Amino acid sequence: NSFDSSGLAPLRFDGTPTQAQAALRATLAEFPEATIVKAGDLSMEVVFTTPVGFKDLVDFKIDAQAKRIDYRSRSSFGLFDFGKNRSRMTAFSARFEQNARH
Repeated sequence: NSFDSSGLAPLRFDGTPTQAQAALRATLAEFPEATIVKAGDLSMEVVFTTPVGFKDLVDFKIDAQAKRIDYRSRSSFGLFDFGKNRSRMTAFSARFEQNARH
């Protein structure tokens, strides 16, 4: 979650929101468990499904002025995810950074 001070850092990008959206889609393509369920010009809703079938929802919001993408990840079942959302988004952030540079 990059929306508050206790979360992870937002995703940073150079260029246009369209280029940020393309880098976001390219990064999601590297995660076979990810399914885009809703996409707009400046937002995207994605479901990540774990091997045992748990679904985690991630909302991405592109801030064109600040050149950043904020995200919020949450489990859709249960109260605790054993750190899976945080570890996934840490890995996702690293891959996004690589894709946003190309």
